[in-house]
Amino acid sequence: MSENSLFPRRSNIFQNSVLDVRDSIARPSLDTLYQVVFSFGKYETWLNGINYNDKKRSQGQDFKRKMSLLCTEAEIPGTQYQSTLAVGHHQGIQEEFPNLRSFPPLNLTFYCDADMVILEILETWMSFINPIQTNQRRTDAYTRFNYPEDYKEIIHITKFERDTFIDGNREYKSNMSSYEFVNIWPTNLTSMRVAYGDSNVLKCSVQFAYDRFFTKFNYNDSNNAVVNTHVNSNSNDQKTYGGQGSSVNKLGDTTIRQGGAVKDGVKIN
Repeated sequence: MSENSLFPRRSNIFQNSVLDVRDSIARPSLDTLYQVVFSFGKYETWLNGINYNDKKRSQGQDFKRKMSLLCTEAEIPGTQYQSTLAVGHHQGIQEEFPNLRSFPPLNLTFYCDADMVILEILETWMSFINPIQTNQRRTDAYTRFNYPEDYKEIIHITKFERDTFIDGNREYKSNMSSYEFVNIWPTNLTSMRVAYGDSNVLKCSVQFAYDRFFTKFNYNDSNNAVVNTHVNSNSNDQKTYGGQGSSVNKLGDTTIRQGGAVKDGVKIN
């Protein structure tokens, strides 16, 4: 193969009518179609037994659903590699290699409800991470951090399109794509300005740290499997497995993957 063949040829440049690519360029993704799901599993610990499911205060919604509805801004995360410079592995060439993958913080913005449920939940969460010991009004009060296993949670961000939930026989429609943030916890609750003048909806912005995220693209509904815990096995509990676009289910000691099941290291067709 000659060196010139590595570069694009004239035939590689698109020169046809725009009608030939109309279907591709006419289906952009809209940034207003998303949902944040607060998949909290430890909230009974860090909420200190406070009931936020009062029908009057939460307008008949579960507090997690209310947080989801009032989350007005979210982010699809990026990622970055920290690299190491290598000089001299090949004479006269300076190279870079990845050695660490870092994840940027997640920023969410909420509309504050008139009952201040959203703000109180976030404040209670952060206060549990570093609570004040003894009476808060005493000068000898001190703080002690709780264990991260007690307050780190999971949050999902799902992106969908306008045709995702349209019923009926369609030749093609968009599916959902989701991000799962593992071991997430709030690091910064920003200040909120209040002032006389024209009224605006009060917003609170929160920055979250997390260990990593997993992705699942172009799926209709998650695959479900029974969850086995060290305490008991409850057939009513279900959990979704998957990462980086893959689909993996686990049921007992049997792992079901795309293309077949594997049990005790033996593939079962």
